[in-house]
Amino acid sequence: MEQNGTTCTEIDSKAAYAMLKELEDVYILIHRSPDGDCIGCGYALHRILLNLGIRSRVVCAEPIPALYNDITKDVTFEDFQPKMFISADVADRKLLGDLPEELKEHEILLCIDHHISNTHYAKNLYWNPHSSAACEVLFRLMKDNGIPLTRETALCLYVGIATDTGCFQFSNADADAFEAVGEIKRAFPDLPYARLNRELFVLKSQGRLRLDAKLMQDIRISESGKTALIYLPYALMQRYRLSADEVDGVANLPMQIWGVEVGITVKQQEDGSCRVSLRGGDHADVSAIAQHFGGGGHVKASGCSFHEGEPEDICRMLTDVSEEMLKAWI
Repeated sequence: MEQNGTTCTEIDSKAAYAMLKELEDVYILIHRSPDGDCIGCGYALHRILLNLGIRSRVVCAEPIPALYNDITKDVTFEDFQPKMFISADVADRKLLGDLPEELKEHEILLCIDHHISNTHYAKNLYWNPHSSAACEVLFRLMKDNGIPLTRETALCLYVGIATDTGCFQFSNADADAFEAVGEIKRAFPDLPYARLNRELFVLKSQGRLRLDAKLMQDIRISESGKTALIYLPYALMQRYRLSADEVDGVANLPMQIWGVEVGITVKQQEDGSCRVSLRGGDHADVSAIAQHFGGGGHVKASGCSFHEGEPEDICRMLTDVSEEMLKAWI
């Protein structure tokens, strides 16, 4: 497949591992607004390459949230000039964000991913769009090639699968996802799974709790009751003194309402642009909504961005398109 002048070859796990073994001084690129899956996959790849004697560094356009310190705390990267680039959990090159100029257009030799919306921007793609997480895809690569789980990679992979399945609540938490986690937990039963789950999915700061209350008070529900939207102005984050990573989970709030099929979260950025997170119920394909606005992702979790336009107009467009598309699904 060719995308923007790049011919992309889909490869299997054996070919992907053979390629990993031939890497040299590699940057592992993960997407902006880093989440548990891209962080877990990126850092697990770093560990695998380290064991192969290959220098690597995980590179992200935005800071890694402190929430994932269990993964990052014992990792130090060597300084080197990269010779090769790979990506983890990145469906589209534009999702890499505002990287330094010298990194933006560099050829990406290999992409490891699970997004159905992957644009085939890399030279080689090892993926499974039916997998719950990029970390599950990497787990299969390890299993197919006899790469042993270490305590560090097990932690990375568990966090990635747990976060991308919403702590195993989402429909992508299928038998393969549970099988992968079962093997991870049998290999390392003493990892702090309960603490990780509580910190990742339950605990919130006082400011975040106040924000949630405000957002739910102001939530916009369509006349049909099937679309719910929350708008988070940047000024509101400042009022409650919240960092970007502290508001990560707000996208799940609209889906807590009975009858809602499409949950929309519009987050205004410091520069005035808006990032949109979409969540789907039993019948909605929110990737189609995201693609309508130039974004993408999964059937039940997708996103897009607006770099211009008034927030009220953006919210109205998103609701109107969602309601129109729902007519075909329900």
